[in-house]
Amino acid sequence: MEKLRWGIIGTGAIAGDFATALRDSTKCEVVSAAGSSPEKSRAFAERFGLPRSAESIGALLADRAVDAVYIATPHPMHEAHALLAIDAGRAVLCEKPLTVDAAGAERVIGAARRKGVFLMEAFMYRCHPLVAEVADKLRQGAVGTVRHIRADFGFFAERRPEHRLFNPELAGGAILDIGCYPASFARLVAGLAVGIPFDEPAEVCATGQHGPTGVDELALAQLRFDSGVTAQLACSIHHDLGTGAWVFGDEGVLHIPDPWLPLGDRHGRTTRYRLTTHGRPEQWFEVAAPLATYAIEAELVASMPPGTTEAPWPAMGWGDTLGNMRLLDRWREQVGVASTVPV
Repeated sequence: MEKLRWGIIGTGAIAGDFATALRDSTKCEVVSAAGSSPEKSRAFAERFGLPRSAESIGALLADRAVDAVYIATPHPMHEAHALLAIDAGRAVLCEKPLTVDAAGAERVIGAARRKGVFLMEAFMYRCHPLVAEVADKLRQGAVGTVRHIRADFGFFAERRPEHRLFNPELAGGAILDIGCYPASFARLVAGLAVGIPFDEPAEVCATGQHGPTGVDELALAQLRFDSGVTAQLACSIHHDLGTGAWVFGDEGVLHIPDPWLPLGDRHGRTTRYRLTTHGRPEQWFEVAAPLATYAIEAELVASMPPGTTEAPWPAMGWGDTLGNMRLLDRWREQVGVASTVPV
């Protein structure tokens, strides 16, 4: 089988992680990259041993040797770059968040639907076998009836106004960059609780703290679903809240210490979770993956039959992406962050 040939738009850290992970793939390879300048493109290609680089994004998309595109640019650029790739007929894997708001996500998904092009928002953790195994456990009643969900993602980053995390012009802030992970996890589990792939909260109550540059550095949200399930979400880019997800049920608790990255390692393959049921000793379960998660999501794209436009659950399908973006819009609005940024 021929490998799916990837072009990367962006030459930053995440682009490098993707290129590194695909070195071990038997189904995918990175063949080119386009950065913000020809010099950055060439330097990236040299660093990761790519056969060539592109002078511009247009040149990358005109290259018939590129089958699929991975978008790893700052958040405000995702929409424009995704639309260009879709128009060129390339399969698109776009880093989360797909766009900076739900309206932008609707435009990108609408373009992919009209063109008949594959499009997936790259929530890599959703592609790790951990999520499928945890979902099976919850369906089987491992904690009984699901009542409450807690999910955190927070780390300390030094305040640098020019850095994308703290720059409002680059859609900086905790909610868009990492709050999207707890939000997507809570919606997933709330859906499992009622037998559907994901559910949307009926109520959102949020608060947060702004930093000196005006972005949300710390944000919290309380969710209530029509089923009665509740969720507590927390994210921060300036406070080490840790990572973790908990599902509380009538009969016990399922805890994932590192749901977003395998044991906190971007290139890790093995992770674990803990199940504690009332009156029984806790149990730890290890879940191993054959590849780093960036490679798993790329190989998922490679495995799609011709004509497929959406990713299969538990990866992010279009309805899931739209629901998550709408929740992020509500969260950001309540925290007092503009839903759109200059492009």
